[in-house]
Parts: sequence; structure tokens; C-alpha cells
Amino acid sequence: MNVWILDSESGITLLYKPYMDFALDEDLISGLLAALNQFTTYEFKQGIESIEMGGLRWSYLEDNEAKLLFIAASEKNISSNMLKARLNVIMQTFLEKYVSGDKENWGSVWKGDTELFSPFKDVIDEYYAQWLTAENITTIAEYFDILGVFQQILNLLTNLIEAHFPAEKKETINSQIDSMFKHYLSNEYVKNNSELSKFSFSGFTGINIINIDPTKCDMLVVEKQIINLIRRIV
Repeated sequence: MNVWILDSESGITLLYKPYMDFALDEDLISGLLAALNQFTTYEFKQGIESIEMGGLRWSYLEDNEAKLLFIAASEKNISSNMLKARLNVIMQTFLEKYVSGDKENWGSVWKGDTELFSPFKDVIDEYYAQWLTAENITTIAEYFDILGVFQQILNLLTNLIEAHFPAEKKETINSQIDSMFKHYLSNEYVKNNSELSKFSFSGFTGINIINIDPTKCDMLVVEKQIINLIRRIV
């Protein structure tokens, strides 16, 4: 997997993180990728989302307000949905770290100094290491097994509340959990990761996390979110 973060207007590379060797020059590839996206945007009124080129799978994500283009390339053994999900994690983390709420004026912060973003390579390294670990879980069935374990833990918490607290206390606890879920679902990171929005809570049915489509999300991201939810409930 190789990752580019480009200024979508100038084609300047803010950050490039390679895990595969390319025979071509990095700057040449960056310019080609930006130009290709600009061409499709101009001609077809829509940027590239995913293509296969040079024996690799390529995924594009663009933040128009910040004028940033995020691109990832991988071997074809990684599905386009999974590659896009991983790139989205990188994009959302980068935007949160560097762009924050002022997308229109954020360019004045970096002023062409791309060294500002070098520390973010360590963040990508951390994600990449996690994804390599996750690839050892090779089947959808195993993925659902893991979700099932977490679901049982959450069911146990719900059953403990139901069995050991009086009605008034249960109502208070359920109200607090409901508020926690509303706050969770309103988080920008969750909104931008649609599968994470499928976590749900009801005072009647409890907490449900098994509606997730495993082909459209990153397991380790989901796992972290579930663990955080469990910690907050406990």
C-alpha cells in the first residue's frame, strides 16, 4: 500500500508514504495522479473514486473544502471497499489533526511547508501495522465470530443491568446509555464512517453491533470503537 496526500489544485505532494517500490519517480507519479483526477472532474463533473491501473488497485478520496486529494494504491488482493475504508481512516485522521474546523483557510497554516506533515507518517505506520495484523484474520466468518464475542459481552452488561437494578435505576442507566449513543453517533468521525453508524441502542433490545458489513469497514477501527463504548458503559 502506498499513500499520497496532495493539494488538489496545484498537485503539490503534502505527504507520500510508500510501502511498495515503484520504478517511476515519486513526483512524476504524484503529478500524474492529480492531473488524472482534474481531467475526470473537468470532463465528467466527477472525480475518480476507484480504478485499476498498472496491476494495482487505486482509491481516491477528495475533500473539496480543504482542496485535498487522498490517494491509496495497493495490490489487488485488497478489495476496493477495504482500500477505500483504510484511506478514509487516514483522511479523517489527517483532517482532524491538521485542518480542523477551518477548511477554507487552512492552506495559510502550512504555506507550502510540507515538512509540517512528516510526523503524520508515523500515524500511517501505526495504522498500516494494525491492518497487516488484521489481514491474518482471513475470512468473513472469523470477522463475525469476533463481532459475536463483543455482542455477547454487551448482552451480558445489559442482562446485569436488567437483573440487578430496580426499575427506576434501570431507567436512569438506560437513559444515560441512550445519551452516550446519541453523542457517539453525532461524532464527525462516525458520520464519515457509515458502518460505525450502524451501532444502535434500545431500552428494549439492548445494544446491537452486528449489523456491520465486514466488506466495507476496517476491523481494527470497529474493534477500537466497540472497546471504547464498553469502557464508557462500564
